[in-house]
Amino acid sequence: MPVTNIVWLTSSSDTFTPRNKAAMEGAFNAQADWVARNVPSAPTDREARGVALFQQVEDPRVVMETAHWSSSDEHSTWLASEEYKNSSAPLGEHFDFSKLEYFHLDTDVFQPVGAGEESLLRSPVISIGRVQVPSDKKDEFQKAWENAKTVLEDFAKPSIVRFSFRVQKADPDTDEFVSFVGWPSVEKHSEFGQSPNFATYAEPLRTLAKSVDVKHYKRIL
Repeated sequence: MPVTNIVWLTSSSDTFTPRNKAAMEGAFNAQADWVARNVPSAPTDREARGVALFQQVEDPRVVMETAHWSSSDEHSTWLASEEYKNSSAPLGEHFDFSKLEYFHLDTDVFQPVGAGEESLLRSPVISIGRVQVPSDKKDEFQKAWENAKTVLEDFAKPSIVRFSFRVQKADPDTDEFVSFVGWPSVEKHSEFGQSPNFATYAEPLRTLAKSVDVKHYKRIL
């Protein structure tokens, strides 16, 4: 099953520095070399593999790393490799690993888009919504989302909306639903909350959620 790996890292200093960025670039290059040698069927282009680094707007110390894999097993093979260990070791100088968070999503979030659509990787800003859903309400939440998401999709056009459930649960009684939306600016996203149909979109989802967290990111690699 194709997956998207999402990793959140927090700078160990008060700011995200050019040295932090250079360390991530080195790790990305090592990963690309390993994929080229060990997964010859995989695209060589970074964007085609969904590989990117995004910086959070609300807290610029936080960055999000993304990559597509053909399966979680393929990703695990990379994580077990000497190349991964060697390329990730220098990151410890730049990031607080006690705050590291990662998991897989059960789809290629950054897959190619259709004609007239704007890729998430090319959007000036993306919003990421993380919704904690009681596991016994998951099916009900999915139905509510399918009924409501067209409101969000219509408002966000030509940017796209992608979404998925987290594969590895942090809590056995809770599922995490994650949405990705492209925006021309944070302000444009704020306008969605003031739009006439926003309540139609949001209220059915909020009634089923334990919590909702939304942050904004800009791509820097």
